[in-house]
Amino acid sequence: MKLHLRRTHITIPLMLGLFGAGTPAHADEFYKGKTVKLIVGSGEGGGVDILGRSVARHLGKHIPGSPTFIVSNIPQPSAIGGANFVYNVAKPDGLTIGAASAGLFSRTITSPQVKFKLDRFTWLGNLYGATVLFWMRTDFPCQTFEALKTCPQRLKFGGTSRGSTGYGLAPALIKEALGLKMDMIIGYKNTDIVLALERGEIHASGGDLIGFFGGRPFELMKEGKVRILAQVGSAKAPELAPYNVPLTTDITPASHKPLFELINPWIDMARPYFAPPGVPAERAKVLQDAIASLAKDAAFRAEVKKAAQIDITLVPGDRMLKSIKAMLDLPQDVKDKIIGMVRKKKKK
Repeated sequence: MKLHLRRTHITIPLMLGLFGAGTPAHADEFYKGKTVKLIVGSGEGGGVDILGRSVARHLGKHIPGSPTFIVSNIPQPSAIGGANFVYNVAKPDGLTIGAASAGLFSRTITSPQVKFKLDRFTWLGNLYGATVLFWMRTDFPCQTFEALKTCPQRLKFGGTSRGSTGYGLAPALIKEALGLKMDMIIGYKNTDIVLALERGEIHASGGDLIGFFGGRPFELMKEGKVRILAQVGSAKAPELAPYNVPLTTDITPASHKPLFELINPWIDMARPYFAPPGVPAERAKVLQDAIASLAKDAAFRAEVKKAAQIDITLVPGDRMLKSIKAMLDLPQDVKDKIIGMVRKKKKK
């Protein structure tokens, strides 16, 4: 398998003619000599990008014909740009795959920029059930959630977008549930958050486990400069066992537990892989089988473990679709609560 990891940023209007339809062929023969485009719905260096590039390095050998992979980034918040591209621009020929984050699911409810229907994608599988983190500098004067309720200095939390589960929605829920004196400063790129924190421009941030352990934040923690206050997810991450980090559902009032329980299924599908609607069934099955096989690939798992300190966990495409349909059927009052939190204006 050949691999070209091109660090490109796609301008969507200029790409309308890029994806030509494949010639008819049996799925076992179709991919020979072909190039598969992996559209990463984030900027470079974040958790989606780290895992996506590992996927691109290994997935081809699990597809009959061993196609070449090209990786391209569309760095719009919460993977919306990438998902819009895969849904509306890419041909349904099995030669385009999208990679996103859990923010894709919350944004479906909250963002007017969404130009797709979640239940119409060809879902290939999810490779990582994430854990969202809330972490902060160790030199901030108030170091516990209890202290942050009455802290004389307001905590500045830096994030990418309010629609991001890890950088927007989850910390907003934590702030509201625990009554924290915290301002959310939104609009950073993934790669700029740590720089802002090291400069003292912000005091805390979020994201997920793969981005934290796979990048500079983990180094800062080993240096004693940052610590993790809470984790958000269905269950405690084994990787965090040495650090005694509580689950938000264990420390929040009963009135707010249902909202955390609502977003947990999205976090469980934190690294979804998908193709456009209408991919021929036999090619869709080839890709779904390839993702399932990749999840068992020892070399791939070892690479991801080394790069990001996380273990691959597979959710097959059919199970993803069931969860997505359940999410779309949420009561409107619950959706309205989430919309209200995401669309709050940031404080200066």
